[in-house]
Amino acid sequence: MKSPALFETAFASYAVVDLIGEGGAGRVYRVRDEAGQTYALKCLDPEKVTTEKRKRFRNEIRFCERNDHPNVLTVQDHGVHRADGKACPFYVMPLYNGTLRGLLTKGLPPERALRYFAQMLDGVEAAHLKACWHRDLKPENVLFDSGADRLVVADFGIAHIGEDFLCTLVETADHARLANFQYAAPEQRVRGGKVDHRADVFSLGLILNEMFTGERPEGSGHKVIGAVAPDYAYLDDLVELMRRQNPADRPASIDEIKRALIGRKNEFVSRQRLEKLKGEVVPAFRGDDPLRDSPITLTGVDYQKGELIFQLSQPVSPEWVTCFREVTNVEYMGGYEPAEFRFDRNTAKVRLLRENDYQGVIDYCFKRFLLRANENYARYVEREEQRIEREARQALQAKVAEEEKRQRILKAIRI
Repeated sequence: MKSPALFETAFASYAVVDLIGEGGAGRVYRVRDEAGQTYALKCLDPEKVTTEKRKRFRNEIRFCERNDHPNVLTVQDHGVHRADGKACPFYVMPLYNGTLRGLLTKGLPPERALRYFAQMLDGVEAAHLKACWHRDLKPENVLFDSGADRLVVADFGIAHIGEDFLCTLVETADHARLANFQYAAPEQRVRGGKVDHRADVFSLGLILNEMFTGERPEGSGHKVIGAVAPDYAYLDDLVELMRRQNPADRPASIDEIKRALIGRKNEFVSRQRLEKLKGEVVPAFRGDDPLRDSPITLTGVDYQKGELIFQLSQPVSPEWVTCFREVTNVEYMGGYEPAEFRFDRNTAKVRLLRENDYQGVIDYCFKRFLLRANENYARYVEREEQRIEREARQALQAKVAEEEKRQRILKAIRI
């Protein structure tokens, strides 16, 4: 087919700049209109024009010219060009500077891959909601708008056609032609197979895996997403679900895929959290406690206004004072029991009942009480540390139980 110099519609003319690409049924040109605006133009090849291909091309134009979704190709103009005595329909569309295949060749970071896949889902869903099944989804048929950082689903040439079309091509064409249908669902490869929107679900599953791993999955043992992007490992279960051999076992709609993306992510995060919780070790708790680590000692004694005043090595706490007052089983002078001693920071006071009692109160009362109080306090601190450790273990066990419950619920939910 010799490239024409000009294409004309009822209201515009488009001069050919160069040939962009060539497919099984036609060619795509870079063209420029009278105002100097550049577009892409797709035209059926006169050597391959058939009644069936015209019908498909007409359906593609009708669908795309009514489109207003940003992730679906929009036809902006169309007409008929005569070549070699044949009427060859064509349509004009925006000129995009790349395809998903080009992005895959360069490599996609995981976060961009999932964002682009979400755009594809939006585009395919928009088509499905208009009862249009694409049936030929592959990276080459998804265009890339670098200015808007957006993917656009294109090439609806075999949407809404007889179920035997792909089967015929697979059976009769050579190996190079077969490569174009590597993303076809199993039902597209058997004669008489019912091909509907779930074929698109199958293709999307293959593309999702390839967007992360760079490989199109075949059979079992293929490279999985979790192996290259652990934070996105939850997508592997979804990929396997989407590429089930039986269409009835796949997600029934794009909306179901979107819900599964959210649900499986939650389940995956829950599983990760559970594994982390189960692997968490509660250490034996031992906090810093100066009164336990450096027991109280008597550093000096004074007498003022009828009271003995004891100077202590450091300020005491209310808990330590309680331990002092709970001292029992210690012989001491009558009238000087532990409860009679009053504490204020690093001093203790007791009223001297008899003038000659001072040395006995120091040696047989306060020093003995001090020793037992330090021992009581050490045991008290140990019990508190054990309590803290026990409560931490109980809290961890409760978290594990709650996360296990959450995971059971997430697995059981059917959206």
